[in-house]
Amino acid sequence: MKAFRKDFFREILKNKGRFLSVFFISLLGAAFFSGIRSAEGDMKTSADAYYDQTNYMDLRVLGTLGLTDADVEDIEKVKGVAQVTGGHTLEVLHKEGEKEQAVKLIALEDGVNEPQILEGRLPQKTDEILVDQKFLDGTGKKIGDQVTFESGTDTALSDDLSQETFTIVGSATLPYYMDLPRGTGSIGNGSIDSFGLLLPETFTSEIYTEIYVQVDGAKELESYSTSYEKTVKQVQNRVEELEEEACQRRYDTVYQEGEKKLSDARKQVADGEKELADAKKTLEDGTSQIEEAKDTIAEKEKELKENEAILVQKETELQNCESQLAAKEKELTAGEQQLQQKTQELTAGKQELAAKQKELTDGKTQLQTQEAELNAAKSQLEEQAAKLEEQKTQLEEKEKELDANEAAVTAGIAQVQEGQAQLAAGMQSVQEEITRLEAQKEQLSQMEEPDAEQLAQIEAALQELRTQLAGLEAQKEALAQKEAELNGNLTQIRQGKGELEQARAQLSAGETEISTHRQELAAGEEKIAQAKEQLAAGESQIRQAQKQLTDGEAQIGQAKTQIADGKQQIAGAKATLADGKAQLSDGKQQIADGKSALQEAKDEIATKEMELEDGWKEYKKESRKAEKKLADAKEEIADGEKELADLSVPDWYVWGRDQVTSTENYGQDAARITNIGKFFPVIFFLVAALVSLTTMTRMIEEQRQQIGTLKALGYGDGVIAAKYLAYGLMFTISGGFVGVLIGEKILPWVIMNAYGMLYTGMKEYLTPLNWEQGGLAILASALCTGVATVAACYKELAARPAQLMRPEAPQNGKRILLERIPFLWKHLNFTTKSTIRNLIRYKKRFFMTVIGIGGCMGLIVVGFGLQDSITAIAKNQFVNLFTYQASAVFNGDATEEKKAQVQREMEEYPGIQQILEMYCQSVELQSPKRSVDAVMEVPKDLTHFGDFFDLRDRVSGKHYDFPTQGAAISEKTADLLGLKVGDTVQMKKGDRIVEVEITEIVENYVRHFIYMTTDTYQTLFGEPAEYNQLLLRYEDTSDSYEDGLGQTIMEHPEIAAISFTSDLISEIDNMLRSLNIVIVVLIVSAGLLAFVVLYNLNNINITERQRELATLKVLGFYDGEVASYVYRENMVLTVFGILAGVGIGAFLHRNVIQTVEVDMMMFGRNIFLRSFLYSGLITLAFALFVNGMMYYRLKKIDMIESLKSVE
Repeated sequence: MKAFRKDFFREILKNKGRFLSVFFISLLGAAFFSGIRSAEGDMKTSADAYYDQTNYMDLRVLGTLGLTDADVEDIEKVKGVAQVTGGHTLEVLHKEGEKEQAVKLIALEDGVNEPQILEGRLPQKTDEILVDQKFLDGTGKKIGDQVTFESGTDTALSDDLSQETFTIVGSATLPYYMDLPRGTGSIGNGSIDSFGLLLPETFTSEIYTEIYVQVDGAKELESYSTSYEKTVKQVQNRVEELEEEACQRRYDTVYQEGEKKLSDARKQVADGEKELADAKKTLEDGTSQIEEAKDTIAEKEKELKENEAILVQKETELQNCESQLAAKEKELTAGEQQLQQKTQELTAGKQELAAKQKELTDGKTQLQTQEAELNAAKSQLEEQAAKLEEQKTQLEEKEKELDANEAAVTAGIAQVQEGQAQLAAGMQSVQEEITRLEAQKEQLSQMEEPDAEQLAQIEAALQELRTQLAGLEAQKEALAQKEAELNGNLTQIRQGKGELEQARAQLSAGETEISTHRQELAAGEEKIAQAKEQLAAGESQIRQAQKQLTDGEAQIGQAKTQIADGKQQIAGAKATLADGKAQLSDGKQQIADGKSALQEAKDEIATKEMELEDGWKEYKKESRKAEKKLADAKEEIADGEKELADLSVPDWYVWGRDQVTSTENYGQDAARITNIGKFFPVIFFLVAALVSLTTMTRMIEEQRQQIGTLKALGYGDGVIAAKYLAYGLMFTISGGFVGVLIGEKILPWVIMNAYGMLYTGMKEYLTPLNWEQGGLAILASALCTGVATVAACYKELAARPAQLMRPEAPQNGKRILLERIPFLWKHLNFTTKSTIRNLIRYKKRFFMTVIGIGGCMGLIVVGFGLQDSITAIAKNQFVNLFTYQASAVFNGDATEEKKAQVQREMEEYPGIQQILEMYCQSVELQSPKRSVDAVMEVPKDLTHFGDFFDLRDRVSGKHYDFPTQGAAISEKTADLLGLKVGDTVQMKKGDRIVEVEITEIVENYVRHFIYMTTDTYQTLFGEPAEYNQLLLRYEDTSDSYEDGLGQTIMEHPEIAAISFTSDLISEIDNMLRSLNIVIVVLIVSAGLLAFVVLYNLNNINITERQRELATLKVLGFYDGEVASYVYRENMVLTVFGILAGVGIGAFLHRNVIQTVEVDMMMFGRNIFLRSFLYSGLITLAFALFVNGMMYYRLKKIDMIESLKSVE
């Protein structure tokens, strides 16, 4: 056994490369298996440590009317509650130039949700703030700067905060804002951009916006574990039991406070109205007394005004007459001037008309001349075309004759050449026979007693063969002369063809020239036709002008008569106006005397009136202020009464960490890594098992003589098999152990660092060794190698020692298929023939290599394919399927009138192209298989639905119309529920459950959707749909446009939130970008595996063929030629492996996608062409690199090896 052990270790040293390949394959498989499968646990362990360090809340309680200290005290009494803390939050706006950020201000509370300081310190005063790093990045602010906030609503910020301006003292992270999005809000554009942390004293309200609960014993449990969720869920259920009593208590308190405020307001309004009425009565009495004194004067003033009015009326009539007379006189002068101008225009028109008539006559004459010339040219051109056609016919007949002669001559030449070939073969045969007989004759002559008869026969045969050879020479000369004659004829024919081609070219040029002339003639005819039309139009215009001139002369005569009559009328009117002016002057004097007497009486009353007017001014001034205050108070009372009437018992929301988006997303991302770890390591181990089988099989085949010797010496089959099993397991287990150490330390750390770009706050990544996964990885590696070793030993151990001690008989040589195709085979050189023989003859090596390379190539394809599938999600969902750009959600209490008003204003907003009103509702879809949460979409109008959604089949690309009967559901939803078209699905909305038929299954990638018409919804639920969503379409998706749109629409109190598809695309891309690093790890691991596989298979190939390659060197092949001999086979196998890898990769990708998907998302199913190209190039690069490494191995092959005995 001592010698046995020495041989064991000697064999290891002798085959270092072989064993190292097994070592590295096991290392890669174990590292990838344990590293990927441990990543989820390490990610959750690191997150749990971070949550414990920051005292992250276990539950968060929210109330629609806020929460009080009484609620805190009630929750503290709940069994299992360790700590309860009331918290304040407030959404505000920060504006800096054109930039605006929605900031969520949060009160710093001791012992819960503690921030991690990135830079600076905690606030120590009420005018200090600790901000989110995103706030600093978005605003350009830095520590030490001051920031001022606005409420973003009608409520003053001072109602909620003790001040509005704060000094930044540091930046920090919060555990429930781990990822980049900060959630949705109710101000600004509907999204929260960042957060800020203040001291609790800064908030003035005694009402909490939320309560943080920490569960007793939850900190000791690992987050995301079932035990943690169970413990927290029990406490959550107990807290929810407090909801009814606490909400009723809060409702009663708010209602009573509202009633008291309304009662006080009503009393204040009544007192104000009484004071205002008393002041008004005092002023009204004074006004009555003055009015009586004014009445007397008013009667006298009225009488005077009536007389004055009559006088003014007469004066106005006189002035109107003067104005009318002046206007008529001016109009008459203007008419005379216009008459003279028209007379001059009429004379000029007559002269112009005469010139046009002459021009038209000349044009007719010129046109007739051109038309005659054109007809003559056209006749001449047709004669030339007829001659040219005749020549073309003659040319074609000559060409046919030459083609026939050429074919005959060519056939003759072919017959002559065939005869010459046959003649040459005959001459060569005769010559070979003469040579053979002469050699035979020479041998007989050198004999001591030559056979004379035989010599004579040989001589006679030689003479006959020489005669035949001479005859053949004569025939050869005759054929040569015939061939020369035929070649001469062929040359003449071809010269004739050349002349024909020249003639053809001349004819073609002539045809082109004729065609050009025809086009010119056609253009000329068209111009003449146009000219005729123009002349006809000119004649018509001249006739019209002559008529207009005649009419103008008649009109001028009538105008002259009218002007003479007008001059006579104006003269009579001037005399009448002079008499009226004299009478008007006398009346004015009488009116002036009456006014003087009346003014003295008015002055006396004016003094008393001024005193009363001052009193009224003061009253009106004060009454306006009082009335406005009273109106505002009444409006506030009415609003308060309405709010109080609408007030309902509030709701509580008790949420765990799973309702915090960042916390839940982190857990889902960790689960995605585990999904990848369920599939890929299996492929790694399959390839590793294949390589291990090849390696161990080759090793055992090489040592069959040693196995035979050991069996002959009495060693049992189990001992011998154990030796080789120990070889494989030693390096497999050691490689697996090292792989576990490397994989569980490096891969999770790399993955968590990649996620660190999306999830902030965690300063430390924990990567403890997971021996459960590590043990599985080592066991799987050992099983692969062990099974492969046992399979390889079985054949050899079944043979007898005598058989094993002799070399294995080589395979019988067989002709391959290509050798049976002489035409193809005889054109191949030696190295090509040898390559093809080796590839086809050694089928086992061929398929093992192709499968190994194909498997690695397939893994690389899957890596790139996953990246393609992930990057396609956002574009497929929010560009190709959902073609709208924004979605606005109404509040639950918004009336139909308010909704219509918002929609009208949005339609008028610049850039908005279309708006679709929808009813959007969360429902639960149930089937016998399972249930899923989905979104029900009910459009109000189907006319433009296709502009907002594209309902289509993913596989066929068929576009569906909106289902008028039944419902359409998304593809992922149908897969999860096990449904197909024609099936029915149960839909739960609130407490109601209905059944609806599935009529369409449509492509979808994010979340679950069910679509139905308004009529279908009303039929199912017995009530009309309450439309609560507006979908907007527009072209400009820039940040500035969407910010402005968001701010405008959020100014409406009826809008609860607005979301933009551009933001959703960014969120999905950010969420899935973390998988890229995992894909990179996968590609790198697959590439390394490809390298090891290629190296191992090439190494085995060279070892198996060492004698063959050494023989080639002995035969004179250079090192480069030997290398190319091997490289050629390797590259052919690599190409076949790449082609196989395309199919393997596509198959694996299809299965992997379904494995790594989460329920709420469907990945893309297509692999881009570039991914196949990249994968092939990477595999090819590894193959070239391995070939380069093998060159030195080939160079070291000793030629003496070919001379050693095989025995």
